[in-house]
Parts: sequence; C-alpha cells; structure tokens
Amino acid sequence: MILGNKCDMTDKRNVSRERGEAIAREHGIRFLETSAKANINIDRAFLDLAEAILNKQTLGQISIDKQDKINISKPESKSPVGKC
Repeated sequence: MILGNKCDMTDKRNVSRERGEAIAREHGIRFLETSAKANINIDRAFLDLAEAILNKQTLGQISIDKQDKINISKPESKSPVGKC
C-alpha cells in the first residue's frame, strides 16, 4: 500500500495523485491519499492494511509467528541524566 500523506496541502504537493496511482498500479498495490491533520482516510488506511494482512494469512501467503511479541505496557526505565 502506498499512502500519499498530507493530501490537505495540495499547494505543496511533491508527487501528483496520478503519479502515486501509477506507481501503485505498476506494483499491483493500493494507493490512498491521507491527511492525519484533517483526519482523511486514516481509519481507511489501517482497516485496508489489516484486511490485506488477514486475507494473505487466510490464503497461506504469509504466516504470523505468535512467539514474536512486543510489550508496550511498560515504559523503559531511564537513568537520570546529569545527577551525581
């Protein structure tokens, strides 16, 4: 999936929508324009990505190793800086 971010800032665009769509077509993937600031297509991007992953898993094209886990509930402890 290719995401064209900051679609709310069309006057500062570096890549046209047409070019983004063409690149996505060349690679057989989806193109979606988003804007985090304006909340445009953010939910759609995550939902589409999750659906694509689940579809590939169902078809046996990818496997998800349930042993690899990341604990995000505990922040890393940091030593105080500059204290003697």
